[in-house]
Amino acid sequence: MDTVDHNADVLKTLRRDPLQSALTNSTLRGFHISKQFLDNKAALTSLDYDSSGKKCITTSSDESLRIYDCVGGKREQVLYSKKYGCNLAQFTSHPGCVAYASTKINDTIRYLSYDTNQYIRYFVGHNQRVTSLQRSPTAATVLSAALDGVVNVWDLGSVKPASTVTPVGGSVEERGITAAYDPSGMVISVAVGSAELQLYDVREVSKGPFKSQSIVEIAGQALVAGIRFIPPLGDHILLAMTDGSYHLLDSFSLQHCASLRSTDLQGALNGGHPEATNGASGSALSKMQDAYLGQNVTVTPDGKTVLAGGQNGSILFWDISRYTTTEAHDSNASALRPSVLTPDGVWNGSHEGPVGVCAFNPHIMECITGSESLAIWTSSLSY
Repeated sequence: MDTVDHNADVLKTLRRDPLQSALTNSTLRGFHISKQFLDNKAALTSLDYDSSGKKCITTSSDESLRIYDCVGGKREQVLYSKKYGCNLAQFTSHPGCVAYASTKINDTIRYLSYDTNQYIRYFVGHNQRVTSLQRSPTAATVLSAALDGVVNVWDLGSVKPASTVTPVGGSVEERGITAAYDPSGMVISVAVGSAELQLYDVREVSKGPFKSQSIVEIAGQALVAGIRFIPPLGDHILLAMTDGSYHLLDSFSLQHCASLRSTDLQGALNGGHPEATNGASGSALSKMQDAYLGQNVTVTPDGKTVLAGGQNGSILFWDISRYTTTEAHDSNASALRPSVLTPDGVWNGSHEGPVGVCAFNPHIMECITGSESLAIWTSSLSY
């Protein structure tokens, strides 16, 4: 009974939508850069907000981690991981702490106190490059996936994985692998390259997936570079592909709902990501890194709009509300034939080169994007 009550409370919280009335299409069109940072010397590789939306952390191919005050619009701290490299930094449920993936020497996930600049512990369990790292929305854990074909759930208080998933679906080295929590923290989605999408109950991962679906027809020759559930309830899943396209799926039936495309996104195949040299030409790793491991796409907190960084420094957005709103569920929109969506709008910023990271603040009217520079976008509408 306690589990049922907890889940009900989680769902009740997720249904609260503080930006629901404010995040209209016209509001999004009015976003502009209110602050820009030019302190990075190389391309940004990941971006994450803390749970309050007041801070964000970036990693860069210059092996720096930078923490910003998103409300005050100022940089707070710069840390370096020159020996081990850094990517996919995530705030955790423990204040003042972040976890990030190594990119050199080994494939350890490092748990760092940024208040003291000291490591708390090392999560050792992968022997190839980590491609996904995400904190749990509801528990003191982080989720990782790596090219060794293993997905681990790590308890922040232990150096050993709390649970491990080894998905099937072909050669991971050739196809790649990525994973994500749903907003309740109760479900893990795993995509094995262009082969299969699998759903696991986080409490029973050893039993295997409770739902799986081939994505070969959707993916074609592309691989899944990143995966995320659409907020606030996680009723849909967004796959970021290595050919620059995005695919929206119903998270219950795993049915394909729509494809999001733009000619400006095709440059993801051109091999411009600064870390792509670490994999053999055409390897899963290099292809996924060329597509920024899915770090260049985000979803608004109301789940109605997808935003993605373009190759020319712009940010494109698509209205997906026809699939993700309550009205869409009532009309069974997911049962319609999958459609191809073109962008509904674009932000023309001052980024020089491709936008490799993009994240919408979970609580306030703000979006952050980055190439080598980092830009804070806000709306003229006060909130």
